[in-house]
Amino acid sequence: MSFELNNEKATDVLIWWVEGADGSIDYREEETVKKVIEDVNYSLETFYQETLMHLGGLSTENLKELVEDAVEWGADHFDEHRKQRTVALLYVIAECNGTITDEQQEKIDKVKEAFGVEDPEDF
Repeated sequence: MSFELNNEKATDVLIWWVEGADGSIDYREEETVKKVIEDVNYSLETFYQETLMHLGGLSTENLKELVEDAVEWGADHFDEHRKQRTVALLYVIAECNGTITDEQQEKIDKVKEAFGVEDPEDF
């Protein structure tokens, strides 16, 4: 699996993981992701042409491994502000359909635990 993580790609993987928690990605979720990526000055091109293209070619086992690697990357490389901001962004994406599913909350909780952060005050 040759996909070198950096801050942007690790965040992309986490966004994809939470966004697709219910097994599908609808229009509202996709539009929210676009806005979030633009708001943090990340590249939509990287998200769509590198990250999603790579994810689409992975087996379920390799996807799980990459998600674990992305969580670990964030825990090891993000500063405290980026950790808080990433968790807040994941909440925005999860809540864009009006409610956060149990599976989305479990995934966000896993990220929060690995990052050592609490719920953001405002997202």
